[in-house]
Amino acid sequence: MKQKLQNQIIYITGASAGIGLSTADLCLKEGATVVITGRNEERLKKAESILSKTSSNVEAHHLDVSIESDLIDSLNEIYKKFGRIDGLVNNAPSIHTGKIIDLDMPSWRTNFKANLDAVFLTTKTVLPWMIAAKKGSIVNVASVVGLRGTAYMSGYGAAKSGLINFSKTSAIEAAPNVRVNCVIPGAVQTPATERAIPNEDLMEATIKTIPLKRIAKPEELAAPIVFLLSSEASFITGADLIIDGGKTADLNAGN
Repeated sequence: MKQKLQNQIIYITGASAGIGLSTADLCLKEGATVVITGRNEERLKKAESILSKTSSNVEAHHLDVSIESDLIDSLNEIYKKFGRIDGLVNNAPSIHTGKIIDLDMPSWRTNFKANLDAVFLTTKTVLPWMIAAKKGSIVNVASVVGLRGTAYMSGYGAAKSGLINFSKTSAIEAAPNVRVNCVIPGAVQTPATERAIPNEDLMEATIKTIPLKRIAKPEELAAPIVFLLSSEASFITGADLIIDGGKTADLNAGN
């Protein structure tokens, strides 16, 4: 059976754990060369070691996506090395919680640096290469918090809502040869979720509000992301794929 991403160059931000790591692993299994980024050097090295057991076609770039020059330098380095970037997954998260009345401007802005500003930078950098090559796929990872009001997560929600809209505009401008789509996860077993839902009681309460009565495994996000990167999704662009176990479909969740 032909691999979905055979010989493709895939660049994934925030891939040292969770959704990014699982996506990188599946991309490698599907024949891609994968570049992973992460701001925690120790965790990134561990991720690279794990992924190298799947395939040697993995390269790790230690960087913080909120630092513009480092992010653009990394993308340029990969483009110079391989002559192309076929797929881009904007996954790196940043969550700063708090009541609106308690947030200061730097705390508010922190939510935008990785979740939206970095996506603008990667898209702005990569899109001309993809358009020139007349092929490419970008998948942005948003959140159901960008679809619904969520207490203490105003900044994160606003950034993810902006990302959903930015994905649609990117899809229009990238057409007809480059596709841009957005996946919208609910609760997933990731370090970010563990920080947002820090105790067992809160986790159980969250699970009760999900029709499928569990939270997702990272690989359950990786599979649709890889699908959207691949030619199997050749007529899908500007789409939002909600992957939340039915959470946002249920008006009465939790009752």
